[in-house]
Amino acid sequence: MNRSALTLCLLLGCAVACSRLLESQALGLQYEPPSGMALRSEQPGPPAVAEFEGGLEVRSVPGPAPKLDAEPEAVLAAAGVSVPGRRLNATQGTLPAGPVARYEFQQGSSRTLVYLLPREDRFVLVLYTAAERDYGPGSARVERSLSTLKPTR
Repeated sequence: MNRSALTLCLLLGCAVACSRLLESQALGLQYEPPSGMALRSEQPGPPAVAEFEGGLEVRSVPGPAPKLDAEPEAVLAAAGVSVPGRRLNATQGTLPAGPVARYEFQQGSSRTLVYLLPREDRFVLVLYTAAERDYGPGSARVERSLSTLKPTR
């Protein structure tokens, strides 16, 4: 192998290794988390769960999806997640992946952001929890990253 071909192979290997893109059969999606929030673990479930650094988690829960106007506490219970404190707000919107519900909670000095993405045979939850002082910048980064969320089934 000549030197330029070897250099190209090394550069391509680094680009692939440095990518943050998560492609998960268990979750049924592709997602690129914000920088600094690398994948720590993935469990096939059910529900399938991907945990990232910095307080980010993505869950894919099989079964009927809750309606977007469902009570957030019921949505979290259906996903097997404890309610992370007092609800601050609940709104609806749209991402490239489809219609979503957005919730925020506060417990002590921590805040949690939750997105619900209903699918035909399941629902996806994106949860981000951080200390109050880190929540604003972190939640903004998580929300921007949701444009990369693409269901694959």
